[in-house]
Amino acid sequence: MRDPALSVLLERVLEEDKLLLTTHRTPDPDGLGAELAMQAMLQWRGKDAIIVNPEPAPERIRFVDPERRALDMRNMKDRSLLDGRAIVILDNSDLRRIDDLQSYVLEDKSNLIIIDHHDGMQADQKSIFAFPNCGSSCEIVYELLEIAGFTMNPAIAAALYAGIVADTGNFRYRKTTARTHEIAAKLLRFGVNPADMAEKIFENTPLARLLLKKKLYSNLIIEQGRLAYFKVRKEDLEALGLSMEDTEGLVNELIESESILTGILFTERQPQLTKVSVRSRGDTNMLAAVQKFGGGGHKNACGATLYMDIDAAVKEFVPEALRCLDEC
Repeated sequence: MRDPALSVLLERVLEEDKLLLTTHRTPDPDGLGAELAMQAMLQWRGKDAIIVNPEPAPERIRFVDPERRALDMRNMKDRSLLDGRAIVILDNSDLRRIDDLQSYVLEDKSNLIIIDHHDGMQADQKSIFAFPNCGSSCEIVYELLEIAGFTMNPAIAAALYAGIVADTGNFRYRKTTARTHEIAAKLLRFGVNPADMAEKIFENTPLARLLLKKKLYSNLIIEQGRLAYFKVRKEDLEALGLSMEDTEGLVNELIESESILTGILFTERQPQLTKVSVRSRGDTNMLAAVQKFGGGGHKNACGATLYMDIDAAVKEFVPEALRCLDEC
């Protein structure tokens, strides 16, 4: 049965005539695919809808947006285009992760609409719409398009399918449902090539990433035989000619061993800013650990940004992660 909140959300979105769609910094296929599909539906309904993200999409996922419909906030010279719009945030409920775009959200948040599938959100069906049972934000947007009567096309089908595949780990993660597969099957009818899509998302990495992995595994730390972590310093990436986007997915490897319940990747973005990505197995819920530092996500896939150097971040976060493991 379709969640009735989807119809409420569609009505809320269609109340607006001018909308700005955005997602978190370092857009991923789910956020980008959801934006593109939402924009297509809104424009079909005669709305003035633009996509503006706090950062450009990483190079390796730009195939999701071949027409470059998503604008980069940092390179916008005329920002008057952003004024007077409802701000629709997809695949993200943390305003800090939209950077300078926060300034366009009114103080009373009356022009804000959040659409997300991550755990731990408190929906109010006015500004915040949460669908934690969905495996991806692209699933949510697909449902909206279907309710609205939007006629699907190959480009939007490909964008939605990319987001679903990426956020379900190619249909492996626990939030993958029968409905997920039903939606994917409908999208495949528009000519999406599943093998090609999986290769672009999961196997399209530079050779230097192998050299980075060599360094990481030589310094792998295992705590209590059940938690493993890597540290990636900015200088290591720069020495190999890599960027932050090239670390995507590395944390998943840490939980391939059946004895490791939690894997953590600490990545130095700036001298006093460390990104923490966490993955866990089965019923091991790590949300409490990241939420202590203002983070969020799913119980098995979550993260946070710590405003401290990478060594301090490890010292602060690992004990919290171990405590969380003890309580699971």
